[in-house]
Amino acid sequence: MRKIFALALALHLGCFAADLPTLNHRLQRGQTMAAVARIYGVPLADLLLSNPGLDPHHLEVGTSLQVPAPLSGWPQIQVVAGDRASALAQRGGFSLEVLAALNPGADLDRLEVGQTLAVPVTMPAAPASVSSGDWELVTLADGRRGWAPRTLMLIPSPTPLAPPQVVELAQRFVGAPYRWGGISPNGVDCSGFVQEVFRLSGHPLPRLADEQFQQTTPIDVPQLGDLVFFTTYLPGPSHVGISLGGQDFLHASSSRGVVQASLDDGYFKSRYLGAHRLPGWAPGPQATLTTGP
Repeated sequence: MRKIFALALALHLGCFAADLPTLNHRLQRGQTMAAVARIYGVPLADLLLSNPGLDPHHLEVGTSLQVPAPLSGWPQIQVVAGDRASALAQRGGFSLEVLAALNPGADLDRLEVGQTLAVPVTMPAAPASVSSGDWELVTLADGRRGWAPRTLMLIPSPTPLAPPQVVELAQRFVGAPYRWGGISPNGVDCSGFVQEVFRLSGHPLPRLADEQFQQTTPIDVPQLGDLVFFTTYLPGPSHVGISLGGQDFLHASSSRGVVQASLDDGYFKSRYLGAHRLPGWAPGPQATLTTGP
């Protein structure tokens, strides 16, 4: 039995495209070996055999995996007019170093129309408007790749947004379901909603409502983008929302998800602790700290 298994293993190892370079892949959060195998189009068995010291059921983020070349070789693309190596790498979701490793001897600084390049993954065809920045290449958890309209995505801003833009982004969460501990449009709680909106807006905030309360500045009258705090299931600031200016605000309701509400509502009026503003924003009149209704 052992001889048969050893022979089968040797035959299987012989199926690797041994003359082609292997790649190094660092495991991302949520990825499994099966997902990595799908991303690169290699059999899971080949990926396991190339990483004999790793337990596929106990992998950590950042684990380095050796990815063998597929039996059919790495996918090929042809350079078209206007292609640049950096743009190809960005569109494919890999680095220039990987492109160079798969194409030894190629001058990546001077690509020629019609030139064939090996790439680590199958390149999805770009939509017609990709050059205008309307689309973004995405990789799903199962390794499938494609293009999605940027207007439907929540992409972190590279620079801090102004209050009106923060509120505009927050309004895109309206209708998101409530989920205790949630921090994404798939489900948020009150402070998770606030933290995620401000993270996407380029303003880091701590996770919990009382921490957000402590790290922001109290003001008298809330304006666009200010935080409004309430005492609800726990004494002190245990609920938080984002002001729309005046009495209206957005918050994650435990029964209705992200909705608009009013400070004039009896429930919130009796539990209102006050409004706070990010320290980096224009200061407003200082408020007298309220400790309860």
